[in-house]
Amino acid sequence: MMLDGRVPDEGACVELGIGYANQKRCYGLKTDTRSIEIDLDLNPMISECFIKLFKDFDGDKLIEQLEQYLSENEL
Repeated sequence: MMLDGRVPDEGACVELGIGYANQKRCYGLKTDTRSIEIDLDLNPMISECFIKLFKDFDGDKLIEQLEQYLSENEL
């Protein structure tokens, strides 16, 4: 689930909840600094649904994190 934006998209949050309730492995991606700038982080009801949250404000570094994770883990 892409988490960029001031707040996560409502429809995507519903889909995340459905996936989580059906025991699907859910992953989050965040490259947007807006919520950090106003001292907000993700609501625990969202963040705790993820197997892993990838958060880096440099897109290239985020891709490196994803590649590293995928080389060591299954989706």
